[in-house]
Amino acid sequence: MLEQKFHVDPARLSPGICLEEIGLDSLSLMEFVFNAEDTFHLRIPEDLLDPRQGGITLQHVCDVIEALQAAPATGTGA
Repeated sequence: MLEQKFHVDPARLSPGICLEEIGLDSLSLMEFVFNAEDTFHLRIPEDLLDPRQGGITLQHVCDVIEALQAAPATGTGA
């Protein structure tokens, strides 16, 4: 996704890289989060991944997505 939609050279990607280091500002980071939500069919709560927060690493994004995918579905059943 980062390579195709955000034109990031895959050679620059590593788990510990901050998204700002690969050229994602707060607006493009927000777009990245929305794309991740669409791609993985989930909703990422802002308290887990706030696009305005600095220093977000690629590993952090992956950890958040994996945790949400592993969490049991919560529904009201009403």
